[in-house]
Amino acid sequence: MTLEQGDLLPVLLLLPTLTIVVVVMLIPLCYGVYISLFNYDIGGVLNASTFIGFGNYIDLAKDATVWRALYNTVVFSVLATMGDLLIGTVIAVLLHKLRPSVAGPLRAITMMPLLVSPIIVGLIWRYIYDPTSGILYWLLGLLGLGLKQVPGITQSSTALLSVIIAHWWQITPFVILLVTAGLVSIPCELYEAARIDGSSELRTFFKISLPLLMPVYMVILVISGVDTIKVFDIIYALTQGGPANATLSLSIYAYNNAFQMYRMGYAMAISLLTMGVSLILFGIPFIRFNRRGAR
Repeated sequence: MTLEQGDLLPVLLLLPTLTIVVVVMLIPLCYGVYISLFNYDIGGVLNASTFIGFGNYIDLAKDATVWRALYNTVVFSVLATMGDLLIGTVIAVLLHKLRPSVAGPLRAITMMPLLVSPIIVGLIWRYIYDPTSGILYWLLGLLGLGLKQVPGITQSSTALLSVIIAHWWQITPFVILLVTAGLVSIPCELYEAARIDGSSELRTFFKISLPLLMPVYMVILVISGVDTIKVFDIIYALTQGGPANATLSLSIYAYNNAFQMYRMGYAMAISLLTMGVSLILFGIPFIRFNRRGAR
């Protein structure tokens, strides 16, 4: 079977993209898998390193810190992503109900946290959570509350939730932007028909808006979900994984192994574990959703 001239054109058009994917993604990925099979120290010579096969992965299974980091990462990813979707949807729907002259400026204000680097967001919230001079505890002091009632990032029981709140503050505007675009694309005739039928606002949202927004939610789920699985900067700026590894993520633990303990092979194994978790939590659901939509 030979390719006709018409069939060859799409292949030629995709060739530059495929080349970039192979060079930028597949080759580094294969090299990372290769390194993970060695007891490789950063700065060392790979050929002089010891080949240990799946030794790094066996150590992963025995490492209690890896399991703690995996638990923190999954909890952070699920709560952060679900909170982004819920809060962003509520705000987007409320702004969509307002007059454009009012909704426009408010929507622009809500976008501001999205323009700030995550590392700066972490530093901002670190000052907010500061027990001595932070605005949070100043406000709580007006209500007669303090560090004992709201420990924030100082205790293991609340540190992860405190980091998630900081994440919500920054990423929710991204959800607002995409959900607003989805709401604008829904035909007005559907809402008019629902209004004529006497449907309530809540019922209209769940019967019309929500089903039509599902493709938007899947895009948000993949982008925001993958971003939360590999979270590093905001946690590192806020807590550096503490206290007592309560906010330690897989990315931070991989960083510590690579650049503090110089165990590059083990760090690469942790990174591949992170990629696998991301694929299971968000990649497979996205693929299944696309297959269902294609039928």
